[in-house]
Amino acid sequence: MNKCLSLLFIFVILSTFQSPAQEFNKVGTSGFVFLEIPASARFAALGEAGVTMLDAGSEGLYVNPALTALGNQRFTLNVSYANWYVETQHQAVALTYRVPVIGTFGLQAIYFDFGTIEKTINPTLSQTGSYISLGEYSAGAYAVGLSFARQLTDRFAFGASVKYVRENIDTYHADNVVTDIGFVYLTGFHSLRIGTFLQSFGLETKYAGEKFKMPQQLKMGLSGELLGNMAAANRLTLLAEAVQPNDNDGRIHMGMEGLLLNALYLRGGYKFGYEHENLCLGFGLAFNSTFGRMRCDFAYMKHKSLDQTMRYTLAMEF
Repeated sequence: MNKCLSLLFIFVILSTFQSPAQEFNKVGTSGFVFLEIPASARFAALGEAGVTMLDAGSEGLYVNPALTALGNQRFTLNVSYANWYVETQHQAVALTYRVPVIGTFGLQAIYFDFGTIEKTINPTLSQTGSYISLGEYSAGAYAVGLSFARQLTDRFAFGASVKYVRENIDTYHADNVVTDIGFVYLTGFHSLRIGTFLQSFGLETKYAGEKFKMPQQLKMGLSGELLGNMAAANRLTLLAEAVQPNDNDGRIHMGMEGLLLNALYLRGGYKFGYEHENLCLGFGLAFNSTFGRMRCDFAYMKHKSLDQTMRYTLAMEF
């Protein structure tokens, strides 16, 4: 396993090298950035490293749809909620249905609520005050998507999603269609697995007459068990991921998950290459019920200047 870890760290380091020609600032050059927010507490706690976590279930629709082809459960359901920065809210739901021989079908929906904002105008010469209030307006964004994944061999699986996305502010809106494509490969070398995920690939769109591109990200990751295996009641999994967004510099996501007695999950993660956020922590509790196996997850994300965030997720397999 030591060789596995060496390959893992070499991979993520080399994957984040930047070309000297990229001297321009890409920050703020894409829209629909709510698509980059982690949609489940489990992967938020793992520092958003998850493109190769085999037991992802319906959460795989958010991090790599190929993962949904690797489970044996007929149905998986995931519901997530978070109070995000500056009093905004982020919610997500995902459902998968496995059809033997054919593959796994998935449905997901994500909603980001900016809340209500006061609408103002500048006063004229005949009006007093620093501004004039015209009431309030609302702003938000959502994405709905369909997915399909299939395990082609005992070591290789692929998955893809097509999503309709829309943002609105007051009377203005923008919408588009984006695609997610992912692959997972089990190397056969100990528990080492590798994966690739292309997120939010799509054409440019317009918002209030201005063109902007989609928040596309290319993710490449590795993971493996330091102790036990994915089927064991006690295990320790290490994950690493290199991320190349089209609106920022390259980043590294690292995460670790421990499972005790097939019931308690302890998680931690760290994100390199971010200016204001890095440390992530969380835990989960799993148990069997009359509906099937259930898991409750909690995640904490630290931000240097804004409020800290908590995310809550309920996952079910039946």
